[in-house]
Parts: sequence; structure tokens; C-alpha cells
Amino acid sequence: MRVLINGLPLFAKRFRADLQAADPTSRFVFCDTYSSKWEQLKFLLLLPFYDVVISMNGVTDNSGSMNAVLKNRKKLVLQWMGTDALLGMERLANGTIKRDYIDYAANFVDSSWLMDEVRSLGVQPEMMPIKFIEEKTPVSSYTEISGMTYIAQTRQSFYGINEFCAVAAANPSIPFKLFGVTEPIISLPENIEVMGWVEPAVFQEALRNTPIFIRLAEHEGFPVSVVEATGYGCEVIMRMPFEKALQAKTSDEAIHAFEVAKTRLIARNLEPNHELIDWAKTHFNKQRLMTVYIDKLKQLIDA
Repeated sequence: MRVLINGLPLFAKRFRADLQAADPTSRFVFCDTYSSKWEQLKFLLLLPFYDVVISMNGVTDNSGSMNAVLKNRKKLVLQWMGTDALLGMERLANGTIKRDYIDYAANFVDSSWLMDEVRSLGVQPEMMPIKFIEEKTPVSSYTEISGMTYIAQTRQSFYGINEFCAVAAANPSIPFKLFGVTEPIISLPENIEVMGWVEPAVFQEALRNTPIFIRLAEHEGFPVSVVEATGYGCEVIMRMPFEKALQAKTSDEAIHAFEVAKTRLIARNLEPNHELIDWAKTHFNKQRLMTVYIDKLKQLIDA
């Protein structure tokens, strides 16, 4: 099997490596058609010799690469990531959506909310998660109740900085860590420590030692950070409706959810949530997810 991958480089490069490791007999190649003319040409030159194309986002406007896929009648997978679904719904509402690709492709999603959103575009997506956990070693117990989040520097309001600050302000004796941001757009409570951008290993170690992870982005696909948090047994507070998380859409709801998380932690004597860890080991198992995905690609090729 030969697979071409394009789309969002951050996810596509990692995903290509994961697929290749899981199926060394096949060939997986990523082309950064978003930012490189040479990569666009490479994609077009390789396309006739490959079996299937995976786009690491849902495409609802004109795309030269996707046009070439359709012209060559190659199998196509659109792996929806988050914002692409919002764009698709916006284009559907204002009558500018280009349906050629979504109607032709197999549409894959990794969360319940993306399932609903992509379905609203008039196609039938399949649940195909791609984010997984490596083997995690949680702490035996936490030294204190604390919280942390990740917020992108360029989209602080979108990622919930106001709600995060409200939770911290309501809990002045509890320490909080803010990752991602180097220059906050608002004044922060004194109990928030600004960590800035850090290497993934540093973030994961902080996550391992922090019992409550807060993720209040207005919209997204299933976050890698939440996958990692479940592997460590954290209490998770999210805006999006994840069955294993406390949901909060407003500051008041986030403050209430944090109180619930604290109560759960105290009841467990500050131990991680071992039931959640066991659940994550099954549902976010790397080998299982990659095997299911590769089998699905082969089914598409053979269909």
C-alpha cells in the first residue's frame, strides 16, 4: 500500500511516522502542499503511483491538490481536525461551500462534536481517532491540588484565558500553571505561573504532576493534551463534550467544575484517577488505533 499525506504539517508529519512504524511494508509519504511549491510539485508527480491520499483536514474550498486527486480518481480520506469543520459549516450557510471533495472522500473524525458538525454538511463521517498515549507512569499520589492549562499565544481568548483566570482567582491558595503563553493579554491572578512555550517532555512531566487539567478552547478536534491527561489520571475540565471530562462553557461553570474536581481528588486522597487511566490505555492505545486505521485504508483501496 502506498499512501500520500498532506495538510496540517504539525499533525501530518507525526501521523506519517506513526503509520509507517505500524506498517513497515507499506509506504507513507508526507508532502507539505500548504507552504512549498516544490512539495506541491512532488505531490503531483507521486500521485499517479499512490493508492490513497489522506488530507489532514477537511477541504471545502478550491484546492489544486484535491482537484488532482479527483482527476486521477485516487481514493481520498479527509481527516477532519476542528477549525475546518467550522469553515465548512460557515461556507454551507453562505452558499460558498465546494462539495466535490467531501462528497467524494471518506470523511474521518476523532470526536463526537466533529461527528455532528461534519454530518451537518450532508455527509456521513466515520469515527477514526488518531491521537494516542504512549505508556504512562502516573504519580502514586499528588503533593497538592493544583491546575494547569495550555493556551496559544496568538489566540488567548479563543483558548479560554479569561475562564482559566476566573478559576484561579476563585482559588487563590491553589497554584496554577499557564503553558504556551509568554505575554498574557490580560492581568493574571498572582497564583498563576506563566511557563511559556516548553518542549513536549517538559509539558508532559508537568501534566503528570498536576491533578487538574483545564482545556477551555472554544472549538477544536480532540486535543492531544487531553489524551495525555487521561493517561496520567488527571481530572479534566473541557468546554467540548468529552464523556470522561467535566464540561464547562462559562467562567461560572468552570469554577464549579474545579470544585467538583477538588472534591473527587480529596475523596481519592489525592491519588490519580486509576479508572480513567485504565480506560485510556484501551481507548487511546497506539497499536490498536494505528491497526484499525491501516486496515480501513486497505479496505478503501480494495473497495
